[in-house]
Amino acid sequence: DITPPEILITQPFEQVGPKTPLSIRISDPGTGLRHISVRIVHNLKTYVLAEQSFTSHGLLSPEGGKQRDYELTVSPYADNTIPRKPGEAKLLITARDYSWRNLLEGNGQRIAQDFTPKFTPPRLELFSPPSSITQGGSGVIRYRASPDAVVHGVQINSAFFPGFLMPDDAGMFALIALPYNAPSDIPIHLTANDAVGNKAILDIDLRVKKRKWRTRRIRISDKFIQKAVMPIISQTPEMVDQGTNLDNFVMVNNRLRQLNNQTIREISKDSQPLFLWKKAFRQLPGSKVEASFADHRLYVYKKKVVDTQDHLGFDLAVTKHYPVQTSNDGVVVFANYLGIYGNTILIDHGYGLQSLYAHLSSFAVKTGDSVNIGQVIAHSGTTGLAAGDHLHFSMVLHGEQVNPTEWWDANWIQTRIRDALDIPAPPVIVPEPEAEQPISDEAFGPGPPTTTP
Repeated sequence: DITPPEILITQPFEQVGPKTPLSIRISDPGTGLRHISVRIVHNLKTYVLAEQSFTSHGLLSPEGGKQRDYELTVSPYADNTIPRKPGEAKLLITARDYSWRNLLEGNGQRIAQDFTPKFTPPRLELFSPPSSITQGGSGVIRYRASPDAVVHGVQINSAFFPGFLMPDDAGMFALIALPYNAPSDIPIHLTANDAVGNKAILDIDLRVKKRKWRTRRIRISDKFIQKAVMPIISQTPEMVDQGTNLDNFVMVNNRLRQLNNQTIREISKDSQPLFLWKKAFRQLPGSKVEASFADHRLYVYKKKVVDTQDHLGFDLAVTKHYPVQTSNDGVVVFANYLGIYGNTILIDHGYGLQSLYAHLSSFAVKTGDSVNIGQVIAHSGTTGLAAGDHLHFSMVLHGEQVNPTEWWDANWIQTRIRDALDIPAPPVIVPEPEAEQPISDEAFGPGPPTTTP
């Protein structure tokens, strides 16, 4: 056997942080591995990551060693065994086989690779945040992160709101959503991660303004379950008929609702990093509000409360199969069936902001279409978990459903979004006056009788 063992570093190990994994594979298909050693020399001190000798079939056996392959995956700096300090660092890997060469010492292989330790997290600088934010509301956080930050944004509980470069490149910003039930002491943190696992955290002090949400009782009948719930189960492969009306309703209203909202969170990642809208968002023209954002619902079946959920949108009704108009300019990122929401359209408005239109009877657009404010995209209906014909409308920010009333308010958008981001208000277009028409002699005679439309 004249071939030395093969040593392969299977992923980059050049700039190394506290969580950077070292992954190596050592193999010798000939006479097998005799001994391996993996060490790090950091600031002239040596630290052993692995040291192992392998048995053979016998001293002079032609079968050689019993071990042909060896793999190691470890994060050298994860447990502070090696001090996390800057300085010179080198990775040393050696291996020998059971060849009879070199006076029975075998063939040897050695790899020495320099790497750069990095344990300093990115720098963060918080600009003036809003003084307060309302439960269920939205806001803007402006900040600056050092160039080594590869992921940065705002963390609120388990929800992460990624940051983007300002339109004029003067720092970064993140659009954030506060949960409708957020406590006054909810932790809000600005975070930044570099490429090797270092993380910076900066606390954001925001006053949470509380809202009082309504509680409503929703009566559920067997007739409604057969009409609305069973079609949902038939169109949802993840759901299996539970055998009773009540079990089917609870499964759809609870478990499927969670799955559908997770799908919305996944779709929200498909958002363009630019503002696709200019004007304030619009409520469906002529619509009557039948249910509001964050209504707490008690579902009553045969005089017993069988489930509770919070309604994170507005139910808007006009007439059956009413033309549904877009609330603002954007791009359609979803137009399909979605469980409790039925036929659903999601429109991306940029930077993680999207609008949702549910319970539709038909579609007039498809995924990928660009749409303008006021454009008809569908007609209202009763698909999904709907008792009557209406539009369920939601505003979604990075997967979290927020109160649409803020985004319908032009003054709120100006003071809380545009002013915070130094974005000028859209120009007001004043229509040109019509040219004066010459008056004919016939105009002075008696005119036709007027009618009232």
